[in-house]
Amino acid sequence: MRKAVLTALALIAATAPAYALTITARVSGGNIAVHSGPGGDYPILGRVADGSEIPIDHCTQTDSDSAFGSWGDAGYPLGGAGATQWCRIPDQGWVRRSGIVGRGLVNVTPPDFSGPGW
Repeated sequence: MRKAVLTALALIAATAPAYALTITARVSGGNIAVHSGPGGDYPILGRVADGSEIPIDHCTQTDSDSAFGSWGDAGYPLGGAGATQWCRIPDQGWVRRSGIVGRGLVNVTPPDFSGPGW
């Protein structure tokens, strides 16, 4: 019993950092708008200057198999093929994915295991 508990604790400790991952991105699309939610219809809260470095802790995904989007297996809604992707600045708001660059942006995007091959 003790071994099973220790194994479970070790597994939790090993996976916990993945949920708290924040990466640094750089604004590369001019002075981009920060929205209150992941979409252009949400109010603009402010702007981030071109060249600024910002933290990112989550990015939305698209469902390339669907023109309309779907609800992903990971519990996150997916936009349809060609939909605008958004990334979240913690405690600030959301920016268009196309306006930022950075290594590791895919690491903050929740996985989707639906569609062909899964």
